[in-house]
Amino acid sequence: MQQPLTKSNQVRTAVNNRRLVVHLLRQAGPLSRHQLAQQTGLRHSSLTYITRELIQRDVIRTQGKRDNPGMGKKQVLLEINPDLGWVVGIGVENDSASLVFLNAQGQVIDRDRMLLREPLELLPQAANNRITNWFARHGKPNGKLLGIGVGIPGIVNPNTGVILRSTRFGLENFNLANAMSEVFSVPVCVDNDSNFATQAEARSGNAVDTEDFLYFLVNTSDQAQNYTISSLGASLFLNGKLCRGAHFGAGEIDTLLDDKPYGIVEAKHLLTMADRQGDFPDELHGLADHIADTLVAMTDLIDPCSVIIGGNLGLANQKMLTHIQNRVNEKNVPIPMRHVNVLASAHMDHGVCLGAADVALEQALIGNHSCMLDDDSLLAATVNES
Repeated sequence: MQQPLTKSNQVRTAVNNRRLVVHLLRQAGPLSRHQLAQQTGLRHSSLTYITRELIQRDVIRTQGKRDNPGMGKKQVLLEINPDLGWVVGIGVENDSASLVFLNAQGQVIDRDRMLLREPLELLPQAANNRITNWFARHGKPNGKLLGIGVGIPGIVNPNTGVILRSTRFGLENFNLANAMSEVFSVPVCVDNDSNFATQAEARSGNAVDTEDFLYFLVNTSDQAQNYTISSLGASLFLNGKLCRGAHFGAGEIDTLLDDKPYGIVEAKHLLTMADRQGDFPDELHGLADHIADTLVAMTDLIDPCSVIIGGNLGLANQKMLTHIQNRVNEKNVPIPMRHVNVLASAHMDHGVCLGAADVALEQALIGNHSCMLDDDSLLAATVNES
């Protein structure tokens, strides 16, 4: 029996339909209303209402006309307004953070990095200082600041922006979103770093059109001439959706570092791992095996079709990835036709900030300021008509 529409799911329907229109215009615009109707399945009356509201908010604008295939009046084309403003994505690592600036159409304006010398509670002011310095060097982008996304190691409630627990930064129940909003006076999305990187991979990386994959994030910290694996993270993308868990802790595997199985990585080996066509020296076999054995347990648990490895470890060496892939498939529970692909991230060490910026931009455009929509599917939005 069909459930009656309530105020709550009417709002959800409106947000999802608006999100679908914005997504299509971002990916394939400019498009006419007729093209949008064809691709979304929305009624023309609903589409007219959505586009009128987006035009009134300056989110979209007209951009020329196209011939009507039916030989009628030319169709007005719509596109995301690039001059509406810009967003910032911040990916917090250990003692540094990566930043990316996107315009309203989602195009990268610039990238930057900043050191984090103070406690994370002071991140809002540190980020403000860095962005101000960036203005001085490059000038302010067109439009206004629309929003900020921040990805951080730890367990985060993306609806509230509260860091529930971060062992890396010794925080519990810290509302980073509020702290950032007080400084910047814009909506702020905060989520686990791996979750943001996963969304970047699903939207524009090596997992586009992939319904089931595991994202595995490995970050290192600088120790003199060597590096140590300092944080691990994983995110589960299943049935076309990011799976966060009942308490937002799905994929939280940082405790695997407690016994320090991953050890020290020499600086020269970081360069080797980043070289796609590089050699795979014996000194890296232990690290590769540790990564593979961790992935065996996780892939047996959730049965994805692929694993994507990202983070500032920069693992792109194809020989090392092939070794990890072979070991995973050799040790997985045997299932007919099963094969798990192990791939390097398309965005590598900037996946977190890119995903954070992309989510913040989407929320700004559709007018929903939660990092987590009711329908968190990234492959497709469900069209609903009331």
